[in-house]
Amino acid sequence: MRSCKLLCLLLFFSFLITSCSSGQDPSEQPTRSSEDVLRTAEAIAEKTRQSSTNTPEPIPTEMTPSPTVVEVSPTPTPTATPASPKVRADYNANVRSGPDEVYPVIDFFLAGEEADVIGLNIHATMGTWWYIRRIGQGLNGWVWGGAVTFSGDATGIPYLESPPTPTATTKAETTAVSTDTPVATSTSTEAP
Repeated sequence: MRSCKLLCLLLFFSFLITSCSSGQDPSEQPTRSSEDVLRTAEAIAEKTRQSSTNTPEPIPTEMTPSPTVVEVSPTPTPTATPASPKVRADYNANVRSGPDEVYPVIDFFLAGEEADVIGLNIHATMGTWWYIRRIGQGLNGWVWGGAVTFSGDATGIPYLESPPTPTATTKAETTAVSTDTPVATSTSTEAP
């Protein structure tokens, strides 16, 4: 490699010398000292050394590289995406306005029907109540957990507080009694 560079350098100098001396009057040629020419050659050689890249040694033909073993990763098994939480009525159940039997029935959740679960409440004595959003026809409301089968992921279902309980009205409250009007009393033994 070094001898190749030296040969290139000598060829360059010979070209330089012949081009300088051809076709010009010797009185018109600038004079250069041999030291100037030598410094120029050394500078060019240094630039060549700095710019040269190291080329890798060729691989002998009798040595062939071994094939690279590519490991095949197993095909990932698809995992089921958790479905939105749902309930299916095990039998005909009441849909109530709150999570307890004291709340009025607002609709019926018939056996086999499904609904989305959007809330829950844990009753002290009755257990879990699900707040459902009807998929088909019907009113949204509360259904008792014992009447339905739950499916899906329950971790994201928000806990909902019970609405105010309805006040029970008695028969005495519904009959307005005026103290100014005499009330006829009956001596009958019939139940009200």
